[in-house]
Amino acid sequence: MQDKSFYKEISDGVKFFFNQQFKIDLSENLFTFLEIISWIAILFVVDFILRAIIIPIIKKITNYTENDWIHFLYNNRVFKSVIHLIPISLAININPILFKQGVNILFPIQKITELLFLIVFTQVLFRIINTIIDVYNKENSYITVGVRTFGQMLKFIITFFSVISGIMVLFTVNPNTIITVLGALTAAVLLIFRDAIFGFVSGLQISYSKIVKVGDWITISKGDVEGFVKEININLVKIQRFDKSVTTVPTVDLVSSQVTNHMAMLATGTRQIKRSITFNVNSFKFCDEKMFNHFENITIISEYIKQKREDIYNFNQNINHPEIDLNGENLTNIGVFRIYVENYLKNLKTISSRDSIIIKQLAVTPNGMPLEIGCFINTMSNIEFERIQADIFDHLLTACRKFDLEIMQNISITDITK
Repeated sequence: MQDKSFYKEISDGVKFFFNQQFKIDLSENLFTFLEIISWIAILFVVDFILRAIIIPIIKKITNYTENDWIHFLYNNRVFKSVIHLIPISLAININPILFKQGVNILFPIQKITELLFLIVFTQVLFRIINTIIDVYNKENSYITVGVRTFGQMLKFIITFFSVISGIMVLFTVNPNTIITVLGALTAAVLLIFRDAIFGFVSGLQISYSKIVKVGDWITISKGDVEGFVKEININLVKIQRFDKSVTTVPTVDLVSSQVTNHMAMLATGTRQIKRSITFNVNSFKFCDEKMFNHFENITIISEYIKQKREDIYNFNQNINHPEIDLNGENLTNIGVFRIYVENYLKNLKTISSRDSIIIKQLAVTPNGMPLEIGCFINTMSNIEFERIQADIFDHLLTACRKFDLEIMQNISITDITK
C-alpha cells in the first residue's frame, strides 16, 4: 500500500466496495470507462458552477454600465467561452495524474483534450474579433470598413494556423515538417487565398481613401449597379437596389472601377436635376413685334422683355437698314425661352436658392439641339424628388409651345395624319 499513489488507493477501494456490496466485479476496462465518464461529468459540473456564478455577475455589470465593449463582449458570449477554457485547462493538467497507470488511455484522452482546448481558444479569438467589428460597426465610419476586412482576414489566418496546430496535436507532427510542406505549397496557398488577399487589400484602400461605408448611396459603373451599401465583407459587397433586391459585387470593384458616392450631395440637403430637352433647330427664329407683345404679358419675363426691347430699339436707331434682322440686335425665341426657364426655376420654392441654376445649350446633333437644365431641389426623398422633377418638365415641355418651339421626337402615324 505504501508503494501505491493516493489515486490508486481510491481506485482499489472503489473496486473492492462494488465487489463486496453489489457483487459486481469491475474489470479494468469497465472501471476505466466509468472513470472517464465520471471525470467528464465532474468537468461539466465545474463548468456549470462557474457559469452560474460568473455570468450573472457580468450581466449585472453590463446592465449598469454604458461601455460598448462590455455590452458587445457579453452579447458575443466571450465570457462563456473563456469560462469553458478553465475546466479544459484543469483536465489537461490533471489527466496525467488520473490516468498515469494506463498509458494507452492517457495518450488519446490528452490529445482529445488538447484539441478541444484549441477549438475553444479559437472560438474565443473569433468572438473577440466579432466584438471589435461590432464596436466599430456602431460608429459606422470609414474606419469600420478597414476594421471589418482586417478582422475577417485575421479569421482566415487564425483558422489556417488552428488547422495546422490541430494536425500537430493529433498526429504529433514536427513543426519543421509542417513549415517545409507549406513552403513547397506556397503557390497553392496563395492561389487558395487569392480572393481573400485582394479583398483585404481593397478593404484597407477603401478605409484609407474613405471611398464608401455601410449605408452610403453609391453607383458602380461596372455592371450599372446603384443602391445603398448594406454590408462590406472581405470578398463581397452587398448593395440593396431601390427595388429592394440585393446585389453582390466583389470588393475589388470598389477600387478598380468608377464609383460615385451620392452621400456628399445628400449631406447638403439637396439633390440635383440635370436633364435636357431637345428642340428642332428649324423652329428657332428672331422675335418680331407680335412676339414681343405676347412675351410682355408673361409675368416672369415681362421686365426682361421691356428692357431688352428698349435696348434693341435704341441700338437699331443708329444703323443702316434696321428692318433687316441681321443688321441690328435681336432676340430669338429660344433665347427668350432660356430666360423664361431660368426665372421660372428661381421663383419655385422647391428649388435651392443657395445653388446655381444653369441653363446650358449643348452641341447640335442630327437629333436637334439639347437645352440642358441644371438645378438643385430642396429635398433628399426619392419620391419628392421625382414628383418635383416631373412637375417642372411637364410645365416646360408644354410652355415651350408658347414660344413657337418644336420638341424633337420620333414621328408617329398620328403626326403624319395631322
